Amino acid sequence: MDIKNKSLREAYALLENTTPLGRNDCGSVCDAYCCSDALGDSMELFPCEKEIFETLEGFEVIDGEIPTVKCNGTCEREARPLACRIYPLFPLVVYENGAERIRVIYDPRATASCPLCAHKAKLDRRFVRAVRRAGKYLIRDEQTAAHLRKTSEYLTELIELEVKLGL
Repeated sequence: MDIKNKSLREAYALLENTTPLGRNDCGSVCDAYCCSDALGDSMELFPCEKEIFETLEGFEVIDGEIPTVKCNGTCEREARPLACRIYPLFPLVVYENGAERIRVIYDPRATASCPLCAHKAKLDRRFVRAVRRAGKYLIRDEQTAAHLRKTSEYLTELIELEVKLGL
């Protein structure tokens, strides 16, 4: 894959050989439910990814305010979009002491499709660190930083709503 955006290229490299369960395929836990058509979902693309996935076989890019990509259920690990590489986590942008920081959280959108997320399983710390470092790389680029900030605001509101509803 030809990744022109430096921050995105660095994030991809960090997450190339790690999974939530270390070197083990987390899809073996749930029969790769997140990759199946069971949910009919697609994964959000980060800025600069649309151009990559429009040309890759086995992927369908869906245009919208935030472009998404849908796969045919199987792909080469090295061809996964960033959202799949960090799943079921998200590098949340938080503000502490007047500075932006990256805090890795379980993505609340993953609860319905990931048993690791639903049960708050202990994930491989190398994976969690890689997601955090990827977030730090991504926030260096203004385009991907804007995406992280906007998604972080949405996820924070979602988490606050879940707390209020007692979920």
